Amino acid sequence: MKLMARRAQLQHHQCHQHLSLKALHLWKYYKWILWLALFICLFLTTTTTTPTSYSFLFRPLHLKPLLPAKTNPPALVESRKSSSAALPKIYVYELPSRYNKDWLSNSRCDSHLFASEVAIHEALLGYPGRAVDPNEADFFFVPVYVSCNFSTPNGFPSLHHARPLLSSAVDFVSSHLPFWNLSHGRDHVFVASHDYGACFHAMEDVAIADGIPEFMKRSIILQTFGVRPPHPCQQAEHVLIPPYVPPDIEDEWPAPEKARRDIFVFFRGKMEVRPKNVSGRFYSK
Repeated sequence: MKLMARRAQLQHHQCHQHLSLKALHLWKYYKWILWLALFICLFLTTTTTTPTSYSFLFRPLHLKPLLPAKTNPPALVESRKSSSAALPKIYVYELPSRYNKDWLSNSRCDSHLFASEVAIHEALLGYPGRAVDPNEADFFFVPVYVSCNFSTPNGFPSLHHARPLLSSAVDFVSSHLPFWNLSHGRDHVFVASHDYGACFHAMEDVAIADGIPEFMKRSIILQTFGVRPPHPCQQAEHVLIPPYVPPDIEDEWPAPEKARRDIFVFFRGKMEVRPKNVSGRFYSK
């Protein structure tokens, strides 16, 4: 009898572990589907023109549609309107300006290589699925700009302030609303658009040693850094996004069909004269 009871207990434990693992996989799959839907929506949706204001944050982000406006069939337009109710609901935290808008006093903040943190924030403010009521949200976006602290000597972004600034933002949202504590940050989204993602350091060896802040390891991170095989700075749940290129760059160049294409490859980034950690290897893996 004892043997049978022990065997039944073991089977129950194994079944519970299997169900827990299955639930975890379903949750990850669900998050990927929702974020895929979000980015498809952002890239297919054009914004309307509004009066220019002082802050970039309140100017529309002009996203180029995949189809020219004159070729959009009425059915496609109607389907976009009717499908907005099915979009994932995203609540955008209203943080004090020291976490985001104050950094826009530097004109480079909304146009440099790592400015996707600003562009994504702006896009989500006009996102059709933006949740006004946080109780209805599927995800929570934490808008903190960490790549706009430009170093005076060399002009490059300095990240020494990133960890304390993000930690302070998490303290703020967790003390004002209950949602961070309810999920331990699992449904909260951050942007880490700099080198080595949420490790927040431009030197790989230091980035690996520092690692991802403990309070961010359960969250979803939108980052431009991605290599194979998995890297220590990719250990948190992450979605790869492209580096930022200002949308109005098209206005500065002639139409492709009229231009002579004498550039085969365009590199958006930087190779140092005296590489700190490239050591003769490819910069991008």
